[in-house]
Amino acid sequence: MKKILFSVAVIATVAIAGWNYQQNKEVELSDLAMENVEALAQGEIENYYNFKLIPYPSGCKICERKDGYWCNVHDQVPC
Repeated sequence: MKKILFSVAVIATVAIAGWNYQQNKEVELSDLAMENVEALAQGEIENYYNFKLIPYPSGCKICERKDGYWCNVHDQVPC
């Protein structure tokens, strides 16, 4: 009887540990998958009319008011 209870306890412990391990897995997307996600989300990004993406020597890019242009806020790079 003790062997059966011990076996059940071991099986339950292994099952719980396996379930916990499976729940804590983090999914890391490849660069290609991230590019696909960004491409699919392009239509969801807010575009501003009469703004243009202006690059600065420091490397930042900011949407600034320029008539007749579109600026995608997603393309901005903070300074």
